[in-house]
Amino acid sequence: MKFKKIISTVILTSFLWPRVCYAQDKSPSPDPDISNIIPAVKLAPGEKDPGKAISPMRKDQKAPFTGVLLSPAAVADIIVEIQSMEENIHIEVSNAVQKQLAECDKKVSDVKTQLGADKKILQAEIEEKNKSIFILNDQLKKEKDAQTSPVIWAGIGTLGGIVVTLLTVFAVSKATK
Repeated sequence: MKFKKIISTVILTSFLWPRVCYAQDKSPSPDPDISNIIPAVKLAPGEKDPGKAISPMRKDQKAPFTGVLLSPAAVADIIVEIQSMEENIHIEVSNAVQKQLAECDKKVSDVKTQLGADKKILQAEIEEKNKSIFILNDQLKKEKDAQTSPVIWAGIGTLGGIVVTLLTVFAVSKATK
């Protein structure tokens, strides 16, 4: 599974990374598509390079030139492999992209679920605090309503003072008679 992730990452980065070509000291091979598949052949001294040549061969027949001998089935396999290589790469990249999108969707879904749960918890805490504030405000209002105002206390004090003064005057006047 890990190997597929590595291959997917390499393929995906190869498509996204800018391609830059640098010149090499070696001369390019005549056919770059086949040079990766068929090994390079060195000619014998004095032998002419036939270029691109195909020569059907029979058993025990000498080859007309130096090179790599391929059977028709091997040539067909090479051609099929070259032609299907681009499609295979496209399929692998498509699979890697779909797998990555699925993983990203799962991560997004997990984060959304976690955020939803956190939001509900925080909302419940806010509602609980609002209820506590409402209850405390009611208690404060009841206590404030239960308290008599300073004006009433001043009135009661004034009336008490008048009554005490009148009683004192009455007591003193009775005592002096």
